[in-house]
Amino acid sequence: MYRKSTRHRLALAALLAATATVVTLDFRENAGGPLHRAQDMAISVVAPLQDGVGQVFGPVGDFLSDLSNAGTLKQENARLQAELERLTAQQRRIPEIMHENERLKELVGVKDQDWAKGRTLAVRVIGDGPSNYEWTAFVNRGSADGIKENMTVVSAQGLVGRTFFVAEEYSKVLLVIDPQHSVGARLTGTGETGVAAGRGLEDLRMDLISPDVEIKEGETVVTSGFNRGIYPPGIPIGRVTEVQRNEDGLTKSARVEPVVNFTGLGTLLVLLDSGPVEPPQPED
Repeated sequence: MYRKSTRHRLALAALLAATATVVTLDFRENAGGPLHRAQDMAISVVAPLQDGVGQVFGPVGDFLSDLSNAGTLKQENARLQAELERLTAQQRRIPEIMHENERLKELVGVKDQDWAKGRTLAVRVIGDGPSNYEWTAFVNRGSADGIKENMTVVSAQGLVGRTFFVAEEYSKVLLVIDPQHSVGARLTGTGETGVAAGRGLEDLRMDLISPDVEIKEGETVVTSGFNRGIYPPGIPIGRVTEVQRNEDGLTKSARVEPVVNFTGLGTLLVLLDSGPVEPPQPED
């Protein structure tokens, strides 16, 4: 068996050597010469052998090549997957970003109002108050940004409330609808003043209105700015939805629907120059 295999190998080697010689010599002979015909015969013998070897080892080479590139392909796939997730997340945020841009545009218009003259600071609501008995909101700016307690907070629509707890990096805002909140108010139609108080989920209640005053439904209520109050005058609070005479007969009350949607607060403005006005000090 060993000798037979050796003889076959020697024969194949001799055949390949002869073929190489014939091919080399053929360069010196014309196409019709005997060496050229011998070359054709040699090629007809060797070509099938080369094709068989290629069919056997070609897939192995392809597999080894793919195997060497597997790590790179895996990394590229992970990168593309991460990029796809990032773009998908951005696409989902487009409506939110567009809505926020609209709010910012509206807040820019607020600066044209007389009650918004002076320094302002845009803040973003980051959470609600922790209690069901408290109508508050947390914003993402604090004393490090110049905010102090009892500064006016507004939206593009009107009065939101006032700051009543200020930390270095965030503040807590007492909303105008909180039962502990009240504000001096004025009816724009008659100029009559009173006090608008929060009642939670219910509309505000404006009290201390003279019984002789004629109040129309839909009339706008704004801050009065009286008594050195926190709020500058003229900030929209709400609109009258109902009027009733109190039992004592001495005053009227009005139900006031807030102009601000307190369930959808986003970006707000803090009026940095607002707050209680200190009474003038007597000269020595």
